[in-house]
Amino acid sequence: MQQALFDSIARFYDEEVKGLLLVKNDVSFYQDYARECGGEVLELACGTGRVLIPLARHGITVTGIDASGNMLEQAQKKMNLLSTEVRERIDLQHMDMMSFVLNKTFSLIFCTFRSFQHLLTREEQGACLTQVQKHMDKEGIFIIHLFVPFHHLLAQKQRSIYLGTFNDPVTGDVISRRSEVSYDLAAQTLHEDRFYEWTDKEGVVHRHIWSFDLSFMFRYEVELLLEKYGFSVIAVYGDFDRSPFDYYSGEQIFVARKVA
Repeated sequence: MQQALFDSIARFYDEEVKGLLLVKNDVSFYQDYARECGGEVLELACGTGRVLIPLARHGITVTGIDASGNMLEQAQKKMNLLSTEVRERIDLQHMDMMSFVLNKTFSLIFCTFRSFQHLLTREEQGACLTQVQKHMDKEGIFIIHLFVPFHHLLAQKQRSIYLGTFNDPVTGDVISRRSEVSYDLAAQTLHEDRFYEWTDKEGVVHRHIWSFDLSFMFRYEVELLLEKYGFSVIAVYGDFDRSPFDYYSGEQIFVARKVA
């Protein structure tokens, strides 16, 4: 598999996301749904195991797939610190969420923290949803979490954002972050160049640029897409406390059931 998007930042992803993760209580949200559904759980784009590992600690058998081998290596390092009992509940697989093939089905499949938005076209999104359908139990539940495309941000077309600092977990160096974001309104995508800058202990200045694209999708567009691929939307939340969707909450959490 070719180098994946998150490979170059995997070693400090966990430290970075602590300062950027604006959502709260998503782990307990997925944990509650896993218990309600029963059976095994699949996380798409599981990354370093931020959600997956706590689920396993609470007795849930969970498979995680990710296209980034480096992110999975970080997850494995954390797994190595777990008890044998918890480790045996986790299965990590190096697979792309558009083409994954597993010899089992799941009662719950979810894709958290906007990872689905790395699929930029209807073809890519459809390929993912097709595989999700194939791997779901009868009347299984699928959950995706997206951000709300705020109109006032889209109208800017381009903006600069200072993202603060964090410490490199390996070297201890203080890394400063900023990003340049531009919007393609016709394609419904955004492009972000994220700049990481730090000075090491020898006084050498470093810069790493991480570039990526995300699709932005509106509520009823997502509902129609899910319905097209055989899902019935049963809830749309605006937060992980299960409050109803509110445009101003900034979050879109879709809970859909596989149509029998």
